[in-house]
Amino acid sequence: MKNEYAAVKDIASDTENSCSCKDGKENRISGLDGLRTLAITGVTLFHMFPQTIRGGWLGVSLFFVLTGCLLAYTSEKSRISHSFSLRSYIWKRIKRIYPSLLIMILLTVGIYSVLAPDVIKAIRMEVVSVVLGYNNWWQISENADYFTRMANQSPFTHLWFLGIELQYYLLWPLLFGLYIAVSRVLSPRAGTFLFLAGGVAAMGIMPFDFGEGMNMTRLYYGTDTRIYALLLGGALGFYLARRIPSQEMGTFRKSGVSLLYLFALLFTGAGYVLLDGQFPQVYQWAMGAYTLVFLLLLLWTADSRLPFGQLMDNPLFRWIGKYSYGIFLWQYPVIFLFRYMKWEGTMPYAMEALELLLILLLSVWTELLSGLLSVPSRLFLHPRKMAIQAAAILLISLPAFPFMAYGCRGIWNSADSRAADMAEMKEQFAENEKMLEAQQTEAIPIPEEKGAESRPALDHVACIGDSVMLGSAMALRDVLPDCYIDAKVSRYVGAGLDVARQMNQMGVLGNTVVVSLGTNGPLDGQYEEETRGLLDYLGPDRHIFWVTVHCPATSWQDSNNAYLRQIARAYPNVTLVDWQGEVTKHPEWLGGDNIHPNNEGTAAYAALIHDAIASKM
Repeated sequence: MKNEYAAVKDIASDTENSCSCKDGKENRISGLDGLRTLAITGVTLFHMFPQTIRGGWLGVSLFFVLTGCLLAYTSEKSRISHSFSLRSYIWKRIKRIYPSLLIMILLTVGIYSVLAPDVIKAIRMEVVSVVLGYNNWWQISENADYFTRMANQSPFTHLWFLGIELQYYLLWPLLFGLYIAVSRVLSPRAGTFLFLAGGVAAMGIMPFDFGEGMNMTRLYYGTDTRIYALLLGGALGFYLARRIPSQEMGTFRKSGVSLLYLFALLFTGAGYVLLDGQFPQVYQWAMGAYTLVFLLLLLWTADSRLPFGQLMDNPLFRWIGKYSYGIFLWQYPVIFLFRYMKWEGTMPYAMEALELLLILLLSVWTELLSGLLSVPSRLFLHPRKMAIQAAAILLISLPAFPFMAYGCRGIWNSADSRAADMAEMKEQFAENEKMLEAQQTEAIPIPEEKGAESRPALDHVACIGDSVMLGSAMALRDVLPDCYIDAKVSRYVGAGLDVARQMNQMGVLGNTVVVSLGTNGPLDGQYEEETRGLLDYLGPDRHIFWVTVHCPATSWQDSNNAYLRQIARAYPNVTLVDWQGEVTKHPEWLGGDNIHPNNEGTAAYAALIHDAIASKM
């Protein structure tokens, strides 16, 4: 699924936001760094190994719960002590989030401007959406279909999460004001129940809106579909802020809770490995169920009568928790660059270790550099010490400053060509869709192009594909006049079997079938069953021509093509059409997204398929 996700600094390094419920005097919760570590580990492994840690994105839900809980807890504690200030609340959030965020953005754009300029050539609007806190909605609008989602692969894709967090921070004064009003009129318990009821009600939005075959981006990125975890975390935070636990917990009860805690951790680990984001069950019930498990983990971790808080507060987890915001910010830009530059394939294990090391080093450096903002307030207390530290940090940072300046230039000079390219290709897709609809009702006019007469006519060819084939449909009709094409935007390989069955019922599934699927996600490990199901349905008597995929900004291009080569060896009637190999030699065949062919490319794509079929006839 989507490549996404993780923490904000409010839950990463702010010790005043981590409460301990041991005596009500301390304002920290023991063990939260352990939960942060659990969350950031899942998200990081998901980004690094998306085909193995398929459910690591669940760490996002855990971070939402932590954010909601800590925000409610610290706000209520401040209100009880008459120290809550709206101005202080806003300034703390700005200081915690934006320095590190801006450092990461500027340095990333600067480095990409040198190493991968095509990736950031139209990055301005995305950066604006990140900084202003609506990136999740920007990505929803840009990713409304498969084409734009693939065209907008970016080192900042994971920052949709930060958009929801920033929107919740902006909304929080109103929500907290509502809690205060209900608490004064009724009771704090009623205010807590209001958040609980709101979270439960909001939890129903996602399964209610879910529909088979729909675009999951809207459900996964939507503030309205994800806010329930923040609200439920808020209810728990208000409860913890006023809870006075009893001094004793019976041995039997403690043993039972300990077993449940261990089961919850194992359940979380199993979800990290098994719960693929493409499963319908994720949106129907699983995401909500795991959110409830995370609430229980947080509740039991915060209970001073249980040992989990101290166990999760070990030095390693506290270190990871401290830098989890930086780890979140830097992981996707680093991982994306390694994949885009094809560095991972040279020395797989060494390169992955280097990725992780770079992420950790950049996280520590960003924390130090952004921490300079607090130096002036401490300068009067320790002037010499603070001055030496500031000088050392600036000296270490000197090599980064030119890249950050180059990043400013890259954002300023960012082109708006992406929108024009998309509009042109979408118009072409719409025209081709109308042409394909006419297949079922009337004869289709065959466009005349030079060179078509030099190729022999091939009859009864069925073509099943995604947006790459859809964009090339007119060219295919030119070289394969009697072919029947069923190609759609946003089609993944799992839909191929249903299309083949429908074509067979219509009597248009001939003995030669062209399949162009695999651009929309990994085949091996995720859609193997669907892929083999399609091949088995087509049977050994049909000759199948499968087109290799070209989507260089994704993590699955090479693995998909390697899997297709395995398929060709296992099925004697399958022939690969090496579009990836040919288009790599001719980048001029591609549009601005470096995935979909332009006019010259569609002709080459169609000719490649025609010649592959002709060679077997």
